[in-house]
Amino acid sequence: MKNRKNKLSTLVIICFTTLFLGGCSDDFLVKYPLDKLTEETAFVTYDNFLTYSWGFYGRFGGFYTGGNSGTYTTPHNETEIHSDNFNKSQSGQFSPYKYQTKAEVSTSSSYSDPYTYIRRANIMLQNIDGAQMSETEKKHWRSVGLFFRSMEYYSLLRNYGGVIWIDKVIGDSDTDVYFGARSSRDEVAKNILDDLLYAEANIKEAGDGNNTVNVHVVRALLSRFTLFEGTWRKYHGLSNAETYLNTCETMSKKLIDAFPNVLSSYDDLYNSEDLPVGASSGVILARKYSKMVADGAHSIGRVIRTSAWYYDLTKDAVESYLCTDGKPIGSSTVYEGDENMNTEFRNRDRRLYYTVMPPYKIKITGPAGTSVRDDQWEYTDDPLNREYIDLMKTITKENGKYLPVRNFAGYMTHASPHFRGFPNGQGFIVGELGYYYWKYYNRHEDGMDLRASTQNYPIYRIGEIMLNYAEVMFELGKFNQGVADLTINKLRTRAAMPAMKVSEITADFDPARDQTIDPVLWEIRRERRVELMGDGFRFDDLKRWKKGNYVDKRALGVRVKNADYGNKLTLVNGSKEGKDVAEGNVVYFGEPAGWLDKYYLEPIPIKEQVLNPNLEQNPGWKDYRGTNGE
Repeated sequence: MKNRKNKLSTLVIICFTTLFLGGCSDDFLVKYPLDKLTEETAFVTYDNFLTYSWGFYGRFGGFYTGGNSGTYTTPHNETEIHSDNFNKSQSGQFSPYKYQTKAEVSTSSSYSDPYTYIRRANIMLQNIDGAQMSETEKKHWRSVGLFFRSMEYYSLLRNYGGVIWIDKVIGDSDTDVYFGARSSRDEVAKNILDDLLYAEANIKEAGDGNNTVNVHVVRALLSRFTLFEGTWRKYHGLSNAETYLNTCETMSKKLIDAFPNVLSSYDDLYNSEDLPVGASSGVILARKYSKMVADGAHSIGRVIRTSAWYYDLTKDAVESYLCTDGKPIGSSTVYEGDENMNTEFRNRDRRLYYTVMPPYKIKITGPAGTSVRDDQWEYTDDPLNREYIDLMKTITKENGKYLPVRNFAGYMTHASPHFRGFPNGQGFIVGELGYYYWKYYNRHEDGMDLRASTQNYPIYRIGEIMLNYAEVMFELGKFNQGVADLTINKLRTRAAMPAMKVSEITADFDPARDQTIDPVLWEIRRERRVELMGDGFRFDDLKRWKKGNYVDKRALGVRVKNADYGNKLTLVNGSKEGKDVAEGNVVYFGEPAGWLDKYYLEPIPIKEQVLNPNLEQNPGWKDYRGTNGE
């Protein structure tokens, strides 16, 4: 057992290829090949299941590992670009949900891929009873299998609602399953909940070594799933929301008791080469990378320093960060306005500086056309141009987010904001809106090749669970100052922000509040938005809250004077828009067409409907049953 744990001391995602031959016989004369794995020979011992389970770990989110500059995506998932947080500032890459261009598709990996892994989980589950293990060990592996199967069904539920439920390995003769109807949302959600509760009660508390699926990881998925399903049911008018909300409260509190602390540095959560996992750091499970294995490293460190990074925050997202007096920009006494990026970023939540590249300007002194070292630049004569260079020195650790930034080849970038439309001779680290998303920027390694970065990625962390707990306690009518201190205020302390004082959050606390939302809930949701910015949650959050209309707002960028950028930027100022506007906010895409309610669920892929005439389409989308897909 000790040797087994040593082998799994860190979760380095490796692709294990394990082949299982279908079809088996009870004939005792059947000879199984000694040099090949079959179900009968592969699922015998504890270690057999251990090896097989590693094939599931690649399904956890993390940094992109590929090398094609045209396919870079944000970590975890890319759905957040469809929310009010982001703009993917690349020609033709506007969100189809914002501009009503979303259409049915023939196939979709978000539908097919989960079923591939559901089958793999079912293969594992059906071979447990006959294995040479104790009952306790069998319960453990059944729990692991149910965890991974539930993770896939949760993905399907989020995207499609009710889907075909498959809890066994099916063969060619199982036409009743292949051509079956969708199970109801109620049935799918209940099955997920029951399976995860079994896993929580029966999995080995410590899993199979450090940074493996254990009881805390199961509880983290339960917390995430039940908050989503409970609030979806509440705001979409479905029954039984309390069952899921109550479970979220229970599981979230268990995790907070076990992981009472958050990692001391917000920046280290995303830029650590050795992200600690455990109660002291609040990291429940992390994806760790290594150059020692094929495709074991990723490309985020390089691509975020190139011209191939297209992710800008919106002005709406930037404005969600509180000021250092703990108040929104609309009521803060220390907010200095948005006349320029310097004033807009002054006296703000520290997490803003770790997420969006702050403003600065320098003079490059190195030879033109050569790699510019750290000592080949000078400050300008204007002290405002170095304001945030000095600030980042005081709040960033070694190899972290220093200004000025440099690209992967060592060239220094002369300014932020740095526009693609006015790069001033430097076409790297550029954006369209000015709010350059640099959450994963660091200096661990320069001159990086593709797939050379090894910074870790937090899959489950207590910060998310604290936000889940704060929100669910409000939904259950139990949120108070004590809950705020146990959750939100721990996150604010790390961000060098004043504590949330629940009694001070009145109806006029934020003049920009959605008036249909309780003021306290609005602030809880704000904290979630800021803490998890770019982590892939926001679009799903808007869906479960039934607030898809938040994406109707046009994505605005920083306020600038066009003369400072050669009058090459498209600005908007009131009713005026164009390159002839002297001063205003940068824009890239036009006014959105508006959210449609059918977007709360994805369309069932055309091919699936054509093959299965019993597979009903989601509301509002075209039904392709009985057609040839046209």
